[in-house]
Amino acid sequence: MYNNERPHEALGQKRPATIYRPSPRPYPESLPPIEYAGHVETRKISHNGMMRWKDRRIFTSHTLECEWVGREEIDDGIWSLYYGPVLLARFDEREMKFHG
Repeated sequence: MYNNERPHEALGQKRPATIYRPSPRPYPESLPPIEYAGHVETRKISHNGMMRWKDRRIFTSHTLECEWVGREEIDDGIWSLYYGPVLLARFDEREMKFHG
């Protein structure tokens, strides 16, 4: 409503709707699946943000629901958890806790 009615000082007193232009960049319907290196184990996060870890379930994040994450052991019992190329956290399986 306000984009069509109220002028804006930063826009030279023009209404925002009068200068808006859609982006020329294409917007894909869906993103390609995330791929992980062959040595990285993958796990699917459940609909409630949980991930299986051996015989237990641990909470990761609701943001990751139904997404595939990668886990890589970097030391004895210490794992890196990735979403694509992004390191999300380190996980200590002895304490069953995320760090970072």
